[in-house]
Amino acid sequence: MTDEHKVVLLASCSHFITHSFMTIFPAVMVVIAGENSMSFMDIGIIANIGYFLYGLGSFPAGWLADRFGSKRVLTVGVIGMAMSSLLVGMSHGLMWFALSYALLGMFASIHHPAGLSLIARRVTVNKGKALGIHGVMGNVGLFLTPLFAASCIWLFHSWRSAYIICGIVGLGFALFLYKARIPEEADFSFRQTFKKRVGNKVPEDEKTGTGDGFVLIPISLLILFLVSTLSGFIFRGSLTFFPALFRQEVHFITNNDHPVVMAGYLTTAVLSMGLIGAWFGGYINDKLKKPELFPAFIFLCVAPLLYFISQNSNTPLIVYAALFSLIYYAWQPAQNYLIAKYTRKASHGMGFGVNFFLIFGLGSIATSSGGYVTDNYGVDVFYWIMSFVAAAGMLAALLVYFSRRLSLRVACHLEKN
Repeated sequence: MTDEHKVVLLASCSHFITHSFMTIFPAVMVVIAGENSMSFMDIGIIANIGYFLYGLGSFPAGWLADRFGSKRVLTVGVIGMAMSSLLVGMSHGLMWFALSYALLGMFASIHHPAGLSLIARRVTVNKGKALGIHGVMGNVGLFLTPLFAASCIWLFHSWRSAYIICGIVGLGFALFLYKARIPEEADFSFRQTFKKRVGNKVPEDEKTGTGDGFVLIPISLLILFLVSTLSGFIFRGSLTFFPALFRQEVHFITNNDHPVVMAGYLTTAVLSMGLIGAWFGGYINDKLKKPELFPAFIFLCVAPLLYFISQNSNTPLIVYAALFSLIYYAWQPAQNYLIAKYTRKASHGMGFGVNFFLIFGLGSIATSSGGYVTDNYGVDVFYWIMSFVAAAGMLAALLVYFSRRLSLRVACHLEKN
């Protein structure tokens, strides 16, 4: 196995683990709400806190990855997620559940800036394909977790078992990650990490300064961040409320003796289509002459699909939901490709950190707002709202292409080595 293949393997497995931890909640949300007599809005607020920290932590995680090394920081994140998942599974009372879930979100925030900067810096051949594989593994976590969580509820009669089992698996992967060696990447060590700065050697970077104390920030990068905010709302909203939507609108689930389990199974089947989209989204970027247009095309397809999801039930709903997953999940590797393109190599960690704060942090608003809409108007109305968000995303994505040659001149104090 080459060093680049090892980088893709480690980052992709970490992506799988991360999305597995953060996707358990939507699958067990209905059970937790019923167990504690909570409304969708109340349980959505708890989720909002965890998902907001999932995004907010991307800021310091990106800075730490640039400063101390991507692999080292990634190892800390996996260890923290595993321990936090065990705490969630063993928590008693809503307060302890909320605190431990917030901790899980904070450690989960480390993966995307650290894992993607690891790929962006260390993979030089077929980078788009590498990002596609990374995206596929994240989607495997997304679509298998509802099935896994529903099975845990069925077998062990408890939502806690899902978190405990995932925590144990996470500790095993953390050990594997700790033992792996990547050239020019610092390894995790309690003694060295806090004793001195021992970062990774960043590849030579292109100059973005003007020589007079100013730096040039691509306008396209700023608009990409706006697209991330809009897409984050769609990502978190659709993922969180698919099980509730299927319970409400699919009759064979509504009338089943185990609606939570069946909704989890159907969610798994629908999200599995995202595997194809994630792989294709990474693969095609190595072929496109104008990759900036691809996200706009994705949103052009996603907007009407979300509208049709809100207007249908039973088989048509399932078909539209599957098409949504097939197309929408091509966006993430395409977006990651563009973030890597428009950020300096020495700042990849911070660039991905900002990006995923907007996707997961601001996008987390979808859980509480979606809970409010679901309680008062029905979950189908929330998908209708998301169709308009997707339309706005399409317009913003088009602006990325038309502004690709423009830059913003910003005063900046540049640190000299």
